[in-house]
Amino acid sequence: MERRSFIKTSALSGSVLLISLHLPGCKPNNLLPGEFHQMNGYLSISTNSHVTIYIPTPEIGQGVRTALSMLVIEELGTKWDQVQIKQCDAGPDYGERNQRAAGSNSVKVYWEPLRRAGAQAREMLKQVAANEWNIPTEKCSVKNGKIENIDNSKKFEFGDLVEKAILLDIPTDVVLKDSSEFELIGTSVPNKDIQDITAGAVKFGMDISIENMLYASIERCPTYGGKVLEFDASEALDINGVVSVFKISHHGSNADRPYTREGLAVIGTNTWAVLKGRKALKIEWNLGTNQNENTDDLKDLCEELIQKEGDDDVINHGDVYKSLKEVETVLDVTYKLPFIAHIPMEPVNCTINLTEDRCELWSGTQMPYAEWQFLANYLEMPEENITLHVPRIGGGYGRRLGLGVTIEAVKIAQEIKRPVKLFWTREDDIVHDSYRPLSYHRMKAGLNNGKIITWLHRQAGTSRYAFRSNENPGNSEFFPNHFPANLIPNFRQEYSLAESNIPRSLIRAPGNNALAFVVESFIDELAHESQTDPLQFRLELLGEDRTFDFDEEDKNVISTKRMKDVLKLVADKSDWHSRSSLSKGRGLGIAAYFTFDTYVAHVAEVSVDKESGKLIIHKFVSAVDCGQIVNMAGVKAQVEGAIIDGISATLHQEITVQNGAVQQSNFHDYHVLRCSEAPLDIEVYNVESNFSPTGMGEPPYPPVAPALCNAIFAATGNRIRTLPIASQLNLSPQFNSSEDI
Repeated sequence: MERRSFIKTSALSGSVLLISLHLPGCKPNNLLPGEFHQMNGYLSISTNSHVTIYIPTPEIGQGVRTALSMLVIEELGTKWDQVQIKQCDAGPDYGERNQRAAGSNSVKVYWEPLRRAGAQAREMLKQVAANEWNIPTEKCSVKNGKIENIDNSKKFEFGDLVEKAILLDIPTDVVLKDSSEFELIGTSVPNKDIQDITAGAVKFGMDISIENMLYASIERCPTYGGKVLEFDASEALDINGVVSVFKISHHGSNADRPYTREGLAVIGTNTWAVLKGRKALKIEWNLGTNQNENTDDLKDLCEELIQKEGDDDVINHGDVYKSLKEVETVLDVTYKLPFIAHIPMEPVNCTINLTEDRCELWSGTQMPYAEWQFLANYLEMPEENITLHVPRIGGGYGRRLGLGVTIEAVKIAQEIKRPVKLFWTREDDIVHDSYRPLSYHRMKAGLNNGKIITWLHRQAGTSRYAFRSNENPGNSEFFPNHFPANLIPNFRQEYSLAESNIPRSLIRAPGNNALAFVVESFIDELAHESQTDPLQFRLELLGEDRTFDFDEEDKNVISTKRMKDVLKLVADKSDWHSRSSLSKGRGLGIAAYFTFDTYVAHVAEVSVDKESGKLIIHKFVSAVDCGQIVNMAGVKAQVEGAIIDGISATLHQEITVQNGAVQQSNFHDYHVLRCSEAPLDIEVYNVESNFSPTGMGEPPYPPVAPALCNAIFAATGNRIRTLPIASQLNLSPQFNSSEDI
């Protein structure tokens, strides 16, 4: 550690011990499971013993500010009521490309670096105390923000020691606690920000206001890639508060697939004027070549493509086609998944103050470092002249991984030469989103004596990677080493691209959110075909305890034992083996999935009235193995949120396109789950694990849809193979009222 890692300054009252772990930020090395790439962590301690913890990862509702703070506090030995949390601005000292909220990575990546930051500060304080008492550091204990002399119980507050501690070198060989010594990690801690959130004291991006600020919103062409031919803004400019209207050009080299879209920016002194101004615009659009896009045509194309051998062999073990001719029983079915939108509760926005030589912005981005670095290149401005603040974010799900809204904000600021807040409306966010790909899946499997001998998975869809010139389209839509790969002797995946310019991108558990529905529903069908308990069928398929390579680049593995453990736990907690005693029209469905090194199993319990189609989701029971849990309350919240999100998409959500234009626009026609539709109960259990922490933001989401649909089959005998399902059960968004329960 360099001496510049120590900064003597003032904060609160008096001197501050500031520790910065500055390590090279880069893509994680190819490490074995449990090893982590070290990045940055900050903590400061004032002379009045207040501790400030600086969090590098954006808070998008996943509870990361609380969980990461717990890592520091556990090793430092302070108290929650002595701690305040601050969000880091973007920059190289905070993990560089790993300063992000993506891939369910936050706790996994910062598990060791943030604990080490706390341990280093603890040892420095102990050293000063030991010097004062003239005793070895081993005679000093740390608890609740105090250093105690074990021999005579004398104590120092942290604040008593910081001025001398900042003169020490940072120790490089600190010993981190063993898991058996944890006092805070593994417990349930309420969200540190919950009081401020409920009081309305937390500022989200939409709440940011700076001096001399104007507001901006963009009217975009209804078709992707469309352009402005002519416009008349006279009526808009007559509206009190509207100060300017001008065309904003698209960004990106491909006009049919622009990164940001062309439109008219309306600038005003308040949001109401700006929105009225947008409605008053008279625009003639050039709808472009994408006006011919229709989801009905794409569905027909996908149906056609999966009837023939795929264009790309993703994985091929054994001889699937030969085996399919020799087995006793062949099951051949098709699953269909639509485009869906992200719909975070806070639409995207960006506030920016851009001058000739400086740029300060407040961006609700999931990728602070990447955006900060992009801006330096885009503006041709030194990085040190750009300050990117990260306010609390009202949901992401992958929606905020792109830089589009920031690019638009920069273009507007360059035009008006004033600070400006660019905001999207809910309609903008749905109509002009980038969507989860539409995909069709033809599944064929051969059984001998109830055992799967061969497995063929043909997928045709609109691939995320089709928008990347250097990527194979199938690589974003298949994970070839995921179960049941390596469990079946003849195993093959094929992919065919359905060409389309409808924009698509990452969405919560990308790829897996579609694959889990297909694979876990099909396994359930195979269990039924073989007249085997769906749980037992999965356990027998997983077989003996062993691991397989999962991702060659990341060097991680997938474990049959850990998958079996979550299945057994969820079966036990859901009373799975007593399901035959359920009343008519009531059933349990099971599904399990592996994502981001985490294992999750759900059992859904539902009842369906066959005549009315009324569905009641009585319960979801979940079992997770995410390694060492940091905050059990946070894990539970993540699972609950994923279940609500997953049910919402499963029941109702579909984006359709006609003549190039998205047909949905707000929550009246793109439904989110109503309270009356939600499960009456959710139970979450964890498998005790000595593995290092893995992700929890995304893994609970993929198995929700198959668990729910498998439960509906158990209750009714009707198999759901197409999402969303509400129309198939004659459900309206208001079904399942409290009076009926």
